[in-house]
Parts: sequence; structure tokens; C-alpha cells
Amino acid sequence: MAKTTVSLKYFFLSLYALTTIYPFFWIFTSSLKPNTDIFSKPFALPAHLNFANYVKVLTKAHLGTNFMNSLYICVFSVFIAVLVGSMAAYILARVKPSLILYTYFTLGIMIPIQTILIPSFILLKQFDLINTHLGLIIEYVVGRLPLTIFIMVAFMKTLPKEMEEAALIDGCGRARTFFSIVLPLSKPGLATVATLSFLDCWNEYLFAYVLISSTKLKVITQAIYALRGQYITDYGLLCAGLALMMIPVILMYILFQEQVIKGMTAGAVKG
Repeated sequence: MAKTTVSLKYFFLSLYALTTIYPFFWIFTSSLKPNTDIFSKPFALPAHLNFANYVKVLTKAHLGTNFMNSLYICVFSVFIAVLVGSMAAYILARVKPSLILYTYFTLGIMIPIQTILIPSFILLKQFDLINTHLGLIIEYVVGRLPLTIFIMVAFMKTLPKEMEEAALIDGCGRARTFFSIVLPLSKPGLATVATLSFLDCWNEYLFAYVLISSTKLKVITQAIYALRGQYITDYGLLCAGLALMMIPVILMYILFQEQVIKGMTAGAVKG
């Protein structure tokens, strides 16, 4: 009976993994096919490896420029959001716990992003930040701070206080204690919020569509959407763009998966 239960469990887990992975596999295989093969044999493997779609999407569609725009915007946004959010979380978790401030910061998780679109556009326009990467970075940082603070406060509450207290006794200030003791101990939590923030920024389209109109400044989500035709779409080209878009996310999760799992279980659950 026990063996049957284990076999059924692994069967359903394998089925779930297959249904989860197959859409990604289909996109990669379709990116190596011409448009006619995608329509005539959508589930067949490509007859031969054809990278023409990748060449077109990088040269004619200029996806490489948009890819680099997204990459540098996301890296800066995630770095600032994680740094500022973890500093705020340290104050709320260790130095001066305040339920009012904690609630105020984390209320941003419950506010739909669409509700702040018009006010954000008006404010950025007053500061002449429309159609600039800086304006988009500010939006991404502000949008990712609530979740960062929410997770990092819970995570930092689980850290042992002894090392922090020893550092303070030895004469370390709050800043030195934070950067030398607390931040290194918070690597799993930092990896979690960095990965989630990167995913949000990388896949975001609404604010990018509203704030960026210059072709040279557009991000990869705008470039992918532009690959859709008005009457007919080259799905091989579209799949090649989507495949390139997925690469950084997959690589990031592979590199930080262990830290992300630790952070989600130790930081986001406890507290």
C-alpha cells in the first residue's frame, strides 16, 4: 500500500512537471521552425536546427537593444529596491519595531498597480521623467519595496541576535552591524526578494508601455508585443523573441534556487 501511494505521488508530480515544462519546450522548438511548419506540424520536433528566426529578431527587430535596456533597468531596480527595502526591514525588525509603519509599507502589496498608473504618470511628467529609463527605474523600485520589506522583516526576525549584540558591544554602529553582520546572514531572504523583484520587473509591460515611447529606450516586453502583426503573425519569430526573453529568468533561478527556497521557507513563512 505504501509503495502504491509513493508511486502515485511520483506519477502525479511527474505529470505536473511535464505540463509545466512542456510550454517552455514548445516555445524553444517552435523558435527553430518556419511559420509554415508551426501551423502544419505544431507538436513535431524541428526537421533541422534553423536559427534564422533568432537572426531576424536580433537584427531586423533590434531585440538585442531592447534586451539590454530591460537587463540594465531590472538590475538597477532590483539592486536599489533590495538594498533600501532590507535597510527599512532591519529598522522595523531589529531597531525600532512599529506595527503602524510595517502596515503602512506592506499595504502596497494589496494596491493594484493599475490604480497608481495615472498619478505616477502625472508626477513623473512634472519632473520631466517621461520617456526616460530613470522614470521607469523609480517606478519599479517603488513597486517592489512593499514585498521586499514584507519578506525581509519576517526573515530578519528569525536571525539570531547574539552576533548582532556582540558587534554592538564591540563598538560597531548600526550601519556597520547591518552591512557586516545582518546582511550576510540574510542571503536566502535577499535571494528570494531579488528573484521575485527581477521577475516582476522583467515581465512588466503596462508602465513601460505608458512611460516609454522612444524606440531606442523600449524594453523587451514592448519589443515582443511589437512582433505581433496586424493581420498575420510570424510565430517562429515571436517564439524566438520569447525564448530569448526567458533565458535570464531561467538562469537566475538555476543560480539562486537553493537560496530562494531557503528564503521562502525561513523568511516568508515564519514571523
